[in-house]
Amino acid sequence: MNRTNLRAAAGPVSLLLIAFVCWFAAGLAADRMVQQELNAAVRTQRQMSASVVDNMAQVIASDLAMFRAVPATMAELDTIQHALAQSRNYAANGAGAESPQRDTLLKQPALAAISRFLKDAQGYSGLDIIWLVNANGLCVASSNANAPRSLVGIDMRSHAWLTNALLGAFEEIYGVSPRHREPGIFIAVPVYNDGALVGAVVARVGIARLRHWVAHPGTFVTDGNGVIIMAHDNALENHALPGSRATQMSAAERSELYRRDHFADLSIRPVSQLRDDAPWVPNALAGQFFQTPVHQSPALYEVRDGLNSKLASHIVDPVAAWPELLYTHRRDRLLVFVTLAGGAALLCVLTLSYLRERRHHSATRHLAEQLQSANTLLSAEARHDALTGALSRRYFLDLLRHEIERARHAGEPLCMAIADLDHFKQINDRFGHAAGDRALEHFVGTCRIELRDGDAIGRLGGEEFGILLPATALAAGFETVERLRIRFRNAPSATLPAPVKLSVSIGITELGPDDPAERLMSRADHALYAAKSGGRDRSEAVRAGDTAPPARAAVTAW
Repeated sequence: MNRTNLRAAAGPVSLLLIAFVCWFAAGLAADRMVQQELNAAVRTQRQMSASVVDNMAQVIASDLAMFRAVPATMAELDTIQHALAQSRNYAANGAGAESPQRDTLLKQPALAAISRFLKDAQGYSGLDIIWLVNANGLCVASSNANAPRSLVGIDMRSHAWLTNALLGAFEEIYGVSPRHREPGIFIAVPVYNDGALVGAVVARVGIARLRHWVAHPGTFVTDGNGVIIMAHDNALENHALPGSRATQMSAAERSELYRRDHFADLSIRPVSQLRDDAPWVPNALAGQFFQTPVHQSPALYEVRDGLNSKLASHIVDPVAAWPELLYTHRRDRLLVFVTLAGGAALLCVLTLSYLRERRHHSATRHLAEQLQSANTLLSAEARHDALTGALSRRYFLDLLRHEIERARHAGEPLCMAIADLDHFKQINDRFGHAAGDRALEHFVGTCRIELRDGDAIGRLGGEEFGILLPATALAAGFETVERLRIRFRNAPSATLPAPVKLSVSIGITELGPDDPAERLMSRADHALYAAKSGGRDRSEAVRAGDTAPPARAAVTAW
């Protein structure tokens, strides 16, 4: 082959070699540029996901602490302790079986009084049901004792939420009600009398009351066995995490606790095809991406265990910028290749790079603004109740302490009231939880009409609300809550069915010279209890110096 032919052959080879080198270099450059965008996008989105799951964990911990307080307080009451001690001779006759002593238990005056007390406590606590179980595992009293399917007279020893309580340990566990097939969180507190274990107080709060835990897309909650008990996407509920304790339980154990013997598997695993689809993703970052059967694209996964309970909050948040990043990488490689392959296109490439960088900074700034907006929204959600718009319990209590300090410094009076909607559970049972939600919204709307701009209302839990009246003496405060009570009863809501009759019971007290916030709330709660005991749909007041609710005649004198 002569020199001319060699030159002719070397030309195409050189062009191919140069094109290959340019393409390889363009790939390296595109990898570096898109990695920067990916890092910025993931960092911003991870902050948002962490904020969501942290806020979710705080809400769960706060709600559970409120629900735990009810059975824990009941376990310390002398009436409860004595009732269980006196019922120790009633024995169970087989796990889950109904005792022939049921009619006897229902006719016992002392136990009937306890059942009525449990019913009243359930009404303002936000719990679905409360049971009293003696040391033999027999249910002797219930907040729904007279219901046809109540558990009075039923042997409850086989229930997982009761086993540890009858051994003297506090128990809090998710499960499904054996008779009503309703999922909920069961809280069991052992009861002692003169140092001896005499039984337990068991309460259940239904999952339907806790749906606000998973308000954000991609969130779900698992119990201590790794079972998804609630999720923003209902299709994920009753799935189990791979390798969790639920997958190792026997079918009998799963049936006893969950009323089902099989759980679909929800696999949250590293993205298997990521290195094939996007080899430019750094190994350290690729290990942080996950996928599920629902989310096949790369997603961020955050979990918060503990929460002062056996529950865990999770979020699977797909990387929003992923499709655009794939497109950006292909485009950038081609652009860099064109730049390296032809010097004539240098000016064009520089212009496009400038535009790309400008768009990159704009996107980063936009993501930062989104993060700031999300943080502002989360802060507002922490301050206000999502359903009613009233102040959240935590923010209301902080405001109460601040107003107490301000009132003492200024030498002004201060009134605190607690309001509880009457027969709220019956509204939920007869007309549905949506009607109950409308009733709560109607009450808060009525408060906003009747109260001053400087007054405050907060949702303490369930259908219970706190009302703060700064610079208000007790007599004026009592007149204010009376007007509120009458307006709420006489002004029906257009969003509720006509048969719904609404009323509210209110207890009010004034700030004493040395009152901390807890004592002020306790007196207001005593006054509320007096209003409930006096027949509901009424207001009662307790003066700062009183240690117990006043007589009805003293109240009506204001």
